[in-house]
Amino acid sequence: MGSHHRFSMTRREFLKAGLTIAAVAAAAPVSRLLVGIEVASTSRDSQRIYYEFFDVTDDENRIEYYGALGFVIERDGRKCVANVLLPGRCITYTKPVWEDWFPTPLPVATKDFYARCIRCGLCYYACNYMGYHAIRLAGLRDGFSLLGAPTLDNLLTNPCTLCMECVKVCPTGALAETPEDGVSGVAIIDPDLCLAWNSGDCKSCAKACPYGSEVFEFTFNEWGIHTRVKAKVVGDKVVTPCRGCGLCVQACPIGGSAIHILPRDEYIRRVKNYKNTGMSYEEYLQLILKTEQEDTFKATWRSAINIDYIMNVRGLEEEKIQAELAPAEKTGKGSPERSMAQ
Repeated sequence: MGSHHRFSMTRREFLKAGLTIAAVAAAAPVSRLLVGIEVASTSRDSQRIYYEFFDVTDDENRIEYYGALGFVIERDGRKCVANVLLPGRCITYTKPVWEDWFPTPLPVATKDFYARCIRCGLCYYACNYMGYHAIRLAGLRDGFSLLGAPTLDNLLTNPCTLCMECVKVCPTGALAETPEDGVSGVAIIDPDLCLAWNSGDCKSCAKACPYGSEVFEFTFNEWGIHTRVKAKVVGDKVVTPCRGCGLCVQACPIGGSAIHILPRDEYIRRVKNYKNTGMSYEEYLQLILKTEQEDTFKATWRSAINIDYIMNVRGLEEEKIQAELAPAEKTGKGSPERSMAQ
């Protein structure tokens, strides 16, 4: 946003501008406001498979290479690389973020957001005016209960910057800079896909986060950084400092991102039986750490297989890798180049 000149407008002028845009939008194709709903509609199926196998059925070289080590197994007529930590199971990876996307509430949504929100669209216009384009208004295919409500759109290219301009224009208090019990999404890292969990030195997600170490924690050993998001399931709730802004998703150097933002109910579903392993997310992480400590052979090949997948299947944007952490700065405190006067 460095190329933007500082600019301000009164609230009255902004509301008038919003009404003008609304009139134009009403005459324009509906698809402009509903961009992304094709993805959202398929993503709302809570029973869908969100991970994919390391399929080597048509790769004779990998079949020969991994097969010599006993790391190739068959599943439903296909051949896949085994998860060396779980005998008889294929290694699986969370699908790219564009195949694993959910319409999630804004990071500044209050706990009674859907009751307070009157679907006026002012937050949407504010976000677009600022040039961030993070907010999308939900369409019918997102579900009738969400119709017209603001949601985050494409976190890979347009995450929420926590600029708080949407909070300033919300007329009902449905959005708050510090919601007491937010309903926003929660970030989760796939340790099999994350560079830091596979002998890499990468802290890109934590560095991109406005709250840094308040949200992320690290376990350091010779096998990597082992980054994770602080989050705990308590009953039907998730206790976490994560705001679900998605800046970490954009910062991740793995193709399709190794860190995704999930609605809280979906987050709970996944961590209870992570990637259908029969283990919780926490148990799976502990299994990795225990293996690294006790079984060098398995730990080595786990990392080697995952790096092979990362480098040669998903791709790695090396220029995104950040090995050092800078002091966290909360971007919601006056950082935008442009601001609308109250």
